[in-house]
Amino acid sequence: MSRFVPGPRRGLPLAVILQALISAGDGLAMVGLASRVYQSSHASWAVALVFLAITVPITALAPAAGVLLDRCPVRPVLVTAAAAQTLVALALTRFTGTGATLGLSVGFGLCAAVLVPGLGAIVPRLAGESGVTRANGYLQAATWGGFTAGPLLAGVLTAAGGTGLALGAVAAVYGTGALGLAVLRLSPVPAAGPELATSGGAAADGRRGTRQFSAGLRFLRADREAGLLVLVVSVMVMFGNMASVAEVAFAEGVLRSGPAGYSLLVAAWTAGMLAGTLAGGRLPRRRLALVTLLGSLAAGAGVALAAGAVTLWQAAAAYGIGGVANGAEVVATRSFLNHRAPPAISGRVFAMYSGLLFGAASLGMAVAGGLLAPLNPRLVLLIAGAGGIVAGALGWLRYSRLARPGSAAAPGPVPGGAVPDGAVPDEPVPDGAMPGEPVPDELARAARATSAGT
Repeated sequence: MSRFVPGPRRGLPLAVILQALISAGDGLAMVGLASRVYQSSHASWAVALVFLAITVPITALAPAAGVLLDRCPVRPVLVTAAAAQTLVALALTRFTGTGATLGLSVGFGLCAAVLVPGLGAIVPRLAGESGVTRANGYLQAATWGGFTAGPLLAGVLTAAGGTGLALGAVAAVYGTGALGLAVLRLSPVPAAGPELATSGGAAADGRRGTRQFSAGLRFLRADREAGLLVLVVSVMVMFGNMASVAEVAFAEGVLRSGPAGYSLLVAAWTAGMLAGTLAGGRLPRRRLALVTLLGSLAAGAGVALAAGAVTLWQAAAAYGIGGVANGAEVVATRSFLNHRAPPAISGRVFAMYSGLLFGAASLGMAVAGGLLAPLNPRLVLLIAGAGGIVAGALGWLRYSRLARPGSAAAPGPVPGGAVPDGAVPDEPVPDGAMPGEPVPDELARAARATSAGT
């Protein structure tokens, strides 16, 4: 039986439009902010600080953002975050100094820490469980379409009226997104179960507070398959961002193709991702984990093939293949988590997932920056591709063992509801459990009970 009441799927088309709008705003903001700080400081480190100011809060605040999404009505939370981004963008049109820009960029990151996981966690409430994969395909295609259009529009607006005009457009886009989120229709969440008893006084209160923040991480530890996929994808994202840093020097310095060559590589990967996300929306549920792992491997292979290319067109073709694999992998991973995460903690699961990915991306960019000084860009690109291949291959081998019939990680469904393993119905729940929140054994039990349909 579905955990979500089949809802008004008329909300999905609006969600796709809003996802494209918000992603376009993200692309506009990235280019506008980077251009402003570089023009005012003429320092590459300032550009790097802008990206870190946006991405670090998404990782650092993942536990708190997840609790907010799970404990509060999700639509008002998303509307508030989008409205706050609008105010930050408006402030950036007035305060133009490097210091003010960096400080306000943190505001974008704080809002994104809520918006990014929140938009992922609500997918079952937009499409029902049976439509999760197809909905993720549309939403991720909208994400990449918007993020491609945003920087292009930023270039036009910056040339016409400076970065202030571009950031004003960011405010308009985010403001429209906030209005759209306010009328977005979502299916009802499942009714909460009976409250779980707690005991232990002040010590239990302390543990309870810690437990609610760590529920997303505890779920990924309890569900070994979900944890494995998130680990592999995080490693792949780290190596992918190493490639993103190296490909500029590779295209312009090694292939001697100039900025146009670099743009072609980015366009080839993005076009591949758009195709991959749409194809990924047609995946059967039982293939999601396999596509995640083999998609990571194939994306790494695309980067490695590009590293060995002699001509720009060979590299672009390899990037196109890698982009298709990456797009399918993104849809498969998100859909897998939508299916496996218990509704009561889905916000915290997606917040942890987003935090790990953005943390891995920042680490990959930092590593690539250190390697590019002593190493040839082609070699750095090859290392990045090889890393993705190894991560995907090792993940696939491990998953094959976990999914093997009889494995302790993936037994069949266990009847009996939400009673912890080995407990009788009247047995006390462990200290520190939150009312209505799964305890560790329940997390593991829920993960196993849903594995048969994945």
